[in-house]
Amino acid sequence: MSRRGPLPADARAGRGTTTTNESPALKQPRHPADARPRLRRWLPLPVLVWCLVLTACAAAGRGTDTAARPPSRTDVEAAVAALQRAEAEYDAGRHEAAAAMADSLFEAWRRDSALGSLADRALLLQGRAREGAGLVGRAGEAYEALLARVERGSLHDEAIERYASVLARTGRGGEAVELVLANPGALDEIGLEDLRQWAGGLSIGQLRALAGGHEPTSTEAQIVHVQLAQLLAAAGELDEARRVAADVVRAGASEPERSTAELLASAEGDLDNVTARVGAILPLTGELAGVGELLREGIELAIDAYRIEHPDALAVELVIEDDASDPERAAALVQKLEREGAVAILGPLRSESFAAAARARTNRRLPILSPTATEVLGSMEHAYSLYDLGRRERDVARDLAVWAVAELGLRRGAVLIPEDPGGSRAAEAFRAAYEEAGGRIVASARYDPDSTTFQLPVTTVAEANPDVVFAPVDAPQTVLTLAPQLVYYGLDRSIVMGGEGWTDPTVLRRLEPFAANYRVVGLWVDRVSPGTPWQSFVTAYERKYRKSLRDNMLPALSHDAARLVLDAVASAGLPIPAAVAASLERRPEVEGVTGVLQPDPATSTVRRNTRIRMLLDRALVEADRSELLNWLAEARARPRDPDGSPRR
Repeated sequence: MSRRGPLPADARAGRGTTTTNESPALKQPRHPADARPRLRRWLPLPVLVWCLVLTACAAAGRGTDTAARPPSRTDVEAAVAALQRAEAEYDAGRHEAAAAMADSLFEAWRRDSALGSLADRALLLQGRAREGAGLVGRAGEAYEALLARVERGSLHDEAIERYASVLARTGRGGEAVELVLANPGALDEIGLEDLRQWAGGLSIGQLRALAGGHEPTSTEAQIVHVQLAQLLAAAGELDEARRVAADVVRAGASEPERSTAELLASAEGDLDNVTARVGAILPLTGELAGVGELLREGIELAIDAYRIEHPDALAVELVIEDDASDPERAAALVQKLEREGAVAILGPLRSESFAAAARARTNRRLPILSPTATEVLGSMEHAYSLYDLGRRERDVARDLAVWAVAELGLRRGAVLIPEDPGGSRAAEAFRAAYEEAGGRIVASARYDPDSTTFQLPVTTVAEANPDVVFAPVDAPQTVLTLAPQLVYYGLDRSIVMGGEGWTDPTVLRRLEPFAANYRVVGLWVDRVSPGTPWQSFVTAYERKYRKSLRDNMLPALSHDAARLVLDAVASAGLPIPAAVAASLERRPEVEGVTGVLQPDPATSTVRRNTRIRMLLDRALVEADRSELLNWLAEARARPRDPDGSPRR
């Protein structure tokens, strides 16, 4: 959004005038006594005294028969100085003081035609200062009042731009677009980018109504018509989309609307010469260059698979932008990829960069998928993280709880809660899902993962004789310490459940069978069992790049992010962001390396179906209901020592 200077040259020279919508009668100077109460209420004492003296002097000098004469040059210069002091308050960040001063100055000058241009500037400053103070709604009132006073010109255009922005920020995007359409030419280039963003957030119905009232003869109307054509195409209404786009082409639209309109106007199903550009923001230089290289390799493997699996689909071009390991560059790179016609963006890596990149999009329907953002900082439209830590922990816990009740029929549960944020989240998710499924939590206890003995929490839970115990862990070493003590302190007659930490290769290799067998685990990706998508991916990766992948998840995550985008491109059939976004929003299930993937627009995350496994003889196998229930029955039938401890 543009920022104009504080005062026009003619006002600084004492020559500023303006045209108002008020009747001549309202332009008569106010008696000083009329302004006195309001000035007392709003102005600090020094400014109050100054304004009273100025008004009194002006009135005395004019008399009742000189209302048409402008004030002396000295008066105008003093008024300019007063407004400059209010602007200085704004520039210093004292927005509330600036708003109060601007309000008082406007009230003092609003009916004085000689000071009309300064009154208008004070009203604009009042709106800007209210915005700065967080009073967005009241700022809109100031801009609306200013538009009622001034005709076309730089001040009018700035008021249009600011008022439209306020409307959009307060959930009135349709009104913002309508205001701009009714005032073509008011926005500069930055303002037009804002308009694209506002129009991009409207529905087909809203855009139809706006386009119906404004032919595509202005740049602003062409933006609306092209947005409508894209949504129509994404919704499968190709005939209407082509008609709307053809009208834009005939009107002689400029870029970027022209290219999109030409594509949609000629979209007859023959897309042999059309390419979908997929952008990626990766750290190819800097301290994270090694990470960026692994992510790039995973994306390339996904594109290789796409070309084999979809030979007749849209051609795909990968465009990578290097953020040089600087998270501050993400927003600018998103906008660059958007200008270059990307239909979707993969990356950036970090949670805060992902959030900034999502906010920076002009087109909110441009999908952005981060393969590695561990935290989603609030739901964002058409933005997804594949690696949100909280989502993974909660999903696994919930699915285990439901499986225990629905498949095993075990309704007495207990929870061992590790004293770390992730474990606590998982434990609470298990509790809620277990009770919702019809089970009852009969005991719970907290434990310190860094401890060497867990007697107190384990015996507390064991005394309740639960059927199922959920025991999330933070690391493989915790499993090696905790698992034998579960048996020793009385939980040898319950089915123990946990997450990925129980399946680490170190655990499988070192944990004794008496402490491991028939433990049930929930996985979002199975990297242990043979014949899984993970094993196939490792083979393909090592064959292509001639190096070992080991257990590195990064290429698999970027592969799956790209796989989601590419499947959406194939389904959309059109290389436009709105069509790709609509395909993702339909929540397709895609078989990926890290699980069966399903985008969840409500949380800006990707859900995976939890794989339920059990440990048996140092291997990870499919969880078998009959085997587990037989083991539980046998365990409960085994005799115990006189002290109540298990006999082995």
